Amino acid sequence: MIKTKHKIVVLVLAGLWLSAIFSIQGCAPKVRPSESLLDTPEHHVQSGMKLLKLGKYDDAMREFDLAKGLDPKFSAAYAGSGLVLGHKGDFKHGIEEMDKAVDLAKAKEEKVNANVGLIRLYLLGKESAHKSWLSKARRAYSAAIRLSPESSAAHYYMGECYKEALEFDEAAVLFTKVLDINDGYVVEANDAWKLIQKIQTGAQDR
Repeated sequence: MIKTKHKIVVLVLAGLWLSAIFSIQGCAPKVRPSESLLDTPEHHVQSGMKLLKLGKYDDAMREFDLAKGLDPKFSAAYAGSGLVLGHKGDFKHGIEEMDKAVDLAKAKEEKVNANVGLIRLYLLGKESAHKSWLSKARRAYSAAIRLSPESSAAHYYMGECYKEALEFDEAAVLFTKVLDINDGYVVEANDAWKLIQKIQTGAQDR
């Protein structure tokens, strides 16, 4: 009788263990097989970023979703979808996606890009993204330049944040850094710097 009860307990425990294993497997994201040479996470993210720049947000999101289907842990895909959501005004979910990008990032470049993505989201939404949007952007900026002090993207987008917050001296410093680095965002930083000079000169003339 005792042996029979022992067998029943063992069988029940084994069943529970197998159920837990299958449950965990069922929750794991399904990875789809690549269908062509261009069907890679990297290619889909590159295409998605081009479409994002053109304002084709639904098409861009499709590309980022395809990248996630191939690699559910591909940081850049979440950074891209976070930006799409931000451009659509859904900052809550956009920041959630960008936080995933930060968490999944392994290489230094991935970590920098994810933190720059956060700066861009706070710049897009400002108070709509977070009541302390500038502080949040500063935190992401600090994380980015700690890893890559010469990141033109980090300096440029943080400069734009300062410009939007009317902190022109801080913005001018960062735009000047972009011009000194001379490796991306040069035209944009130069235009922004000239605008600040006009604003500050006009204020002095009053």
